[in-house]
Amino acid sequence: MMLLKRFIKAPLICMTRKSLWLSFFALIQGCSNTQVAESQNDNITELESDSAALVELVDTTNGAQASIESSLQTSSATSQVNAYEAEAKQKLANVPTSVLEQYQQAIALMKQQEWQQADAMFSVIINAEPQLSGAYVNQAIIALNQNQLDKANGHLANAISANPTNPYAHQIKANIAKTQGKFEQAEQGYLTALEIWPNYPEAQVNLAVLLELYRGKLLDARHYYQSYLRLKPDDQLAQRWLAGLEIKIQRAGLTLPEGES
Repeated sequence: MMLLKRFIKAPLICMTRKSLWLSFFALIQGCSNTQVAESQNDNITELESDSAALVELVDTTNGAQASIESSLQTSSATSQVNAYEAEAKQKLANVPTSVLEQYQQAIALMKQQEWQQADAMFSVIINAEPQLSGAYVNQAIIALNQNQLDKANGHLANAISANPTNPYAHQIKANIAKTQGKFEQAEQGYLTALEIWPNYPEAQVNLAVLLELYRGKLLDARHYYQSYLRLKPDDQLAQRWLAGLEIKIQRAGLTLPEGES
């Protein structure tokens, strides 16, 4: 499970430790990462969510191919095609066993919060297999755990350069942009992640929050809340957020799209 909060001008330091460690732990288990800065507003509540997704080489404990096949089965059953996952099997098939073993060592170091050693190990892996964007993503998470936002952004840029269809890199980069008040950039990052994986739950709800609170696009926000809730129908907090948004829409006198009520 991963911690997600709607936030209002939260300091960057709030984006570390608790929320990022939860995000990292989900990532190494084969889940997507969602980390958003914690709020200083006591009335802003939490949303916990998870998704079955895959980052290259992140979950290889039970064998890379088995992990990918399982993830693809889950994805095809619950959401539209994740272009990143669709390419992962072919890429991992050509990764030497020695690199897989090094990757697991790096993951173990991350679990132990041995950030510098893990980062160094990922650098070795990247030197051997520079096309594996998941290694850069993990380096970004390490940097975020050390309050190094610029360094994290650099790693994410490398991840996107290595593989532009890595939705997790775009998602994390958008989260960072949001904490920095770069709302237009954050919006584009979430949209890019959703172009790659249209039913990426965390990108949907993060975009909905951004559009509602910071972009003033209430009808668009409603659309993404609804899309998220179609995937996570039992999320009562998101249901309350949507209900509150619909009150805002009604008070603003906005007209819902034809066929919607």
